[in-house]
Amino acid sequence: MIGERELFAMIGRLDADALRDWLETGLVRGASGEAAAEFDEADVARVRLICELRYELAVEEESLPVVMSLVDQIYDLRRSVRAIAAAIGDEPDDVRSRIAASALRRLRG
Repeated sequence: MIGERELFAMIGRLDADALRDWLETGLVRGASGEAAAEFDEADVARVRLICELRYELAVEEESLPVVMSLVDQIYDLRRSVRAIAAAIGDEPDDVRSRIAASALRRLRG
């Protein structure tokens, strides 16, 4: 876990007001430390992404919750697909072949 000062040092374009707003609105979670919020690797990556969206891609502040909700949904879907792929990978060859053939038929329409 890192503190706010370290986070500001890592992400130069981040300012305290923006971080406070993102914490208040739930865009960034962080963990409550003794004096201020603390952040893990996932929090840091999320702040970097929000900064990139906001400052480099000029996504409006009001749009950030929608964009981040969609990003969260994508990550959840990827996690689900990986779990399904791992479960399929544990199956015997003939079962995996049938699943692959069925999936291809469905994709083709």
